[in-house]
Amino acid sequence: MIKDIANIIESVKISRSITLVTLYSTHVSNREKIFEKLAANNINLDIISQSPCFGGDITLSFSLPDKDTAKTLEIAAEFKAEKNISPNNLVISFFGTEIINTPGVAAKIFAEFSARGINIILISTSDVSVSCLIAGSDDVKAIKMLEEYNFAYTY
Repeated sequence: MIKDIANIIESVKISRSITLVTLYSTHVSNREKIFEKLAANNINLDIISQSPCFGGDITLSFSLPDKDTAKTLEIAAEFKAEKNISPNNLVISFFGTEIINTPGVAAKIFAEFSARGINIILISTSDVSVSCLIAGSDDVKAIKMLEEYNFAYTY
């Protein structure tokens, strides 16, 4: 599992007090307007996920600091989107320059979380990172996993 890729992971960052916002049945033409309005209000987003877009409505999910939830709800109300708000989560991000050249890194990370009974709510990947948003209630299990594999982490 994750021990097989420990040499690929160069650092780990944990972000606490994260809210997951999901906006359902949002017309695709509102996507840019929503994100522009959030940016204009100094709301910094981390993970962004969109359902497949074939025209019409989409579902948008994104994470942000808990402290920005109230203002985000005000903005979402302007677009009359059905929403789900899930506060008190954390994001664990694994970084490594060789992730792009190593097939299976994400799979091994996901398997380790699963083996420990930690549900990954939202995922984001790039050439050099894998980020997992998990419930804050799984904080202790996730930290224990990182410490077992001697991952140095920062907040």
